[in-house]
Amino acid sequence: MGLGFLFLLFLSRDLPNPRELGNKVISQSVKIYDRTGKTLLYNSGQAENRHVVSLSEMPKYVKLATLAAEDHNFYNHGPIEVKSIIRAVGTNILHMGKSQGASTITQQLARNAFLTRTKTYTRKLKEVILSFYLENIYSKDQILEFYLNQVPYGYNAYGVESASQLYFNKPVKELKLAESAYLASMLKSPSYLSPLGSHKDQLDIRKN
Repeated sequence: MGLGFLFLLFLSRDLPNPRELGNKVISQSVKIYDRTGKTLLYNSGQAENRHVVSLSEMPKYVKLATLAAEDHNFYNHGPIEVKSIIRAVGTNILHMGKSQGASTITQQLARNAFLTRTKTYTRKLKEVILSFYLENIYSKDQILEFYLNQVPYGYNAYGVESASQLYFNKPVKELKLAESAYLASMLKSPSYLSPLGSHKDQLDIRKN
């Protein structure tokens, strides 16, 4: 236990400060429309096409579909879900590899905002440590809002507002149930399950 504690201290020494998440300005694209406000004349084309919106601007379908797809028990468990971790470890042992993950929305936010997507056990431990910090600082609603503005939806669309504009040509506040389910379904594999790709049949099955 002593060695384990020292190892966690070692991993924590160079972690970013989770408090910066709420203060930092998330990089957003610059868009210029015509005077009607409907025709896009210019997009800055940054590496991440993102437009930040508050949780209150998102319809309930977006939030509920995302929770159903990614972390249905989000509001009832802590930073990690032990049952999911045990199930994932068992599956990975049976398949002799890291075939299944067990990340909560908080863990995914920690990874997307502060870490890389490299699959290593060290990165996973850092993700868990950051998740505990995040849930100690922010409410569940704040974490979900951060997540929905950070997560990639494919084709350079980051955050649910950019995804809504790209795939449905409308702001996120106007999304209906089926459209919200489509976006939530894409999170598992944004490129493979894209509505613009060649696996739309599989996307439809997951959406339903």
